[in-house]
Amino acid sequence: MSSNAIEAQGVIIARGVSTVFTTIPEIKTFTGPGGSATVIDVTDLQSTAKEKRMGLKDEGQLQFTINYIPDNAVHQGLRADRDGRVLREFRITFTDTSPKTTWTFDAYVLGFSVSGAVDAVVEAQVTLEISGSITEA
Repeated sequence: MSSNAIEAQGVIIARGVSTVFTTIPEIKTFTGPGGSATVIDVTDLQSTAKEKRMGLKDEGQLQFTINYIPDNAVHQGLRADRDGRVLREFRITFTDTSPKTTWTFDAYVLGFSVSGAVDAVVEAQVTLEISGSITEA
């Protein structure tokens, strides 16, 4: 049986400014979005076992690692978004067949942590906190 897996190489994560999306350069890895929902206990005295309802979904976070370029305008924009607590639109474009699947969502830059080591490049770990739903197209 042949696999229908899509390649990670070529996935684009972009930052939106005034409805124009710019690719975030130098992304090496990404994880997420990963969501969950609150479980609401609705058990009452007549219940014979725990009864539950699902609460609102939470799309969670998107985390990615970049080769950090301090003078890159998009990298500077991510840091400015974190500092300014700006709710920004982001888009992930996958590598499937045309038309490509996209996920668009609003998020805050929750974290931007720079690291380095001997015999390595400077990297930054970026964490986006998603607000609201993800729109798939």
